[in-house]
Amino acid sequence: MENDSLNQLVLAANITAREVSLIRSYSRYIKQTNFAYGSEFVAEALHKNALMVRLFVDLFYNKFLHHDLQQVAILQDQIIEMMAKVTNLAEDAVLRRFLELINATLRTNFFQIKDNKYKEYIALKLSSKDIDDIPLPKPYAEIYVYSPTMEAIHLRGGKVSRGGLRWSDRTEDFRTEIHGLVKAQMTKNAVIVPTGSKGGFVLKKKLAKLSREEFMQEGITAYKTFLSGLLDVTDNIIAGKIVTPDNVVRYDQDDPYLVVAADKGTATFSDIANQVSQDYNFWLGDAFASGGSHGYDHKKMGITAKGAWVSVTRHFYELGINILQSEFSVVAIGDMSGDVFGNGMLLSKKINLVAAFNHMHIFIDPKPDNLKSYQERERLFKLPRSSWSDYDQKLISKGGGIFERSAKSIKLSKEIQV
Repeated sequence: MENDSLNQLVLAANITAREVSLIRSYSRYIKQTNFAYGSEFVAEALHKNALMVRLFVDLFYNKFLHHDLQQVAILQDQIIEMMAKVTNLAEDAVLRRFLELINATLRTNFFQIKDNKYKEYIALKLSSKDIDDIPLPKPYAEIYVYSPTMEAIHLRGGKVSRGGLRWSDRTEDFRTEIHGLVKAQMTKNAVIVPTGSKGGFVLKKKLAKLSREEFMQEGITAYKTFLSGLLDVTDNIIAGKIVTPDNVVRYDQDDPYLVVAADKGTATFSDIANQVSQDYNFWLGDAFASGGSHGYDHKKMGITAKGAWVSVTRHFYELGINILQSEFSVVAIGDMSGDVFGNGMLLSKKINLVAAFNHMHIFIDPKPDNLKSYQERERLFKLPRSSWSDYDQKLISKGGGIFERSAKSIKLSKEIQV
């Protein structure tokens, strides 16, 4: 269990620690939707209105365990009546958001049993269109997965959609990151499948002192939890018939189509995803995740980067420049661990990469050595979860360097300024 002020609800609302985790799941999701009030204020508002929290839990149980719609309606009326008596406008906003989210929840794995006990993570499938004040466009549906060690979100543009799952490090706003990516995915996937999807997970444990192998293992564990949460609330097809997951009450139609793909930080995880799919006896089997040992390796093939490269060469061709023969300077966004950026920066030895930045670092090489720079980029591309901090700074030309995006200020050399 996480140790935070929400645990006061065990006594104040007379609920179990696991039920506090349910409330915490909604609270953490709220944080990801650019809600006007912070987590501590949300916790304080819930504590002040603990009786209503008890009713929220009762509402959830009647909706997803007892499936008693008559009692659900009674509880909703009681909650709305109590809300009318809340005098603080900010507290009222918090409580209404919780009621809205419970009403917008379509499925959950909260009541599923594994090895004679409840699961340590919670998955909530939400109808995005029924949630007010979240960034547009609203997805068709989203699945939020919470555990004490990780959190994740999967956004789908439609029933049949495809897109990758990434290992994000934006713990404060990973939904914002994924939402931005899914908009592009929905557009570019229109020529392949009806629409697109994206997902991402974050680790909440302190990782600074871990070795690279330990770090990767933590990521793989979180990735498996994410996938399990998705499949826990996804229909299966067995012998041609739709099968609902055990101990899941549905408030939506049949929804068995769920596929994932590689993305930033998960390029080598396709076999892991497909193994989880097979463990669930999911109808897609090892077609659940594209790539892996039995499919196309998304990063190795570099299809997206190659497509972009055609556009780049065409652009320069119209300017009268042949970039297959002439050197050209590049300022870019990304790093060598990325599928598109990584592959793209290896498509030509004529590239002079003078600057690049990602969410953590700024890379500047005023006068790069073509061959040495290419070889170092190639090394980073092959290094799992590399970042610009792994770049050998001895290979950077005079005046250049690698700078932290978090730095308060950066001193610019004469070479950089020129």
